[in-house]
Amino acid sequence: MGLIALVVVLAIAAVVAGASFLSIRNGLIQQRNEIRRTWTDLDQLLKQRRDELPRLIGICRSYLDDCGSKLLEPVMAARAAELGAREIPDKARASSQLSTALTSLFAAGDGRQTLSLDASYRQLKKLLSELDGSISREAARFNQQASAFNARLARLPGSLVGRLAGLRPEAQFDAGEAAD
Repeated sequence: MGLIALVVVLAIAAVVAGASFLSIRNGLIQQRNEIRRTWTDLDQLLKQRRDELPRLIGICRSYLDDCGSKLLEPVMAARAAELGAREIPDKARASSQLSTALTSLFAAGDGRQTLSLDASYRQLKKLLSELDGSISREAARFNQQASAFNARLARLPGSLVGRLAGLRPEAQFDAGEAAD
C-alpha cells in the first residue's frame, strides 16, 4: 500500500511539474512573441522614416548648395548605415546617428528663409519629426518589454525553463549598447 501511495504522489508531482513547466514556457514564448510584434512595428517606423529621406535630400540640395554636402552627407551615411544594419543594437546606433544628422540639417534649413518657406520641406520636416517621436515611443515600449522578458529569464523558474526551451535574452534598442 505504501509503494502505491508513493507512486501516486510521484505521478501527481510529475504532472504538476510538467504543467508548471508548460505554463511558464508558454508565458515566456507569448512574451517573446509580443516583443517581436513590437519590433516589427518599430522597424516599420524606421523604414518609413528612411523612405522619406531621398525626398528631403532632394529638396534641401537645391537650397543648401554652398554648405549642403556637409549637412546632407551625414544624413545619407546614417541612412545607409541604418539600411545595412542587421542586428538591433546596430539599428539603434544608426537610428540615433540619423536623428542627430536630421536635427543638424533642420537647424541649418530653418536658418535659410527660402528653404524654411518651402511647403514640401515644412511638410517633410513635420512628418519626420512625428516619425522620430513615434520611433522614440515604440523604442521605449520595445525596451521595456525586452527588459521584462530578460529579467524573467534571469530568475528562477524562468531561467531554468528558458534554458530548457532554448530561449535567449532579447537585445535592447539602445545606441549606447551598440557602441560598447
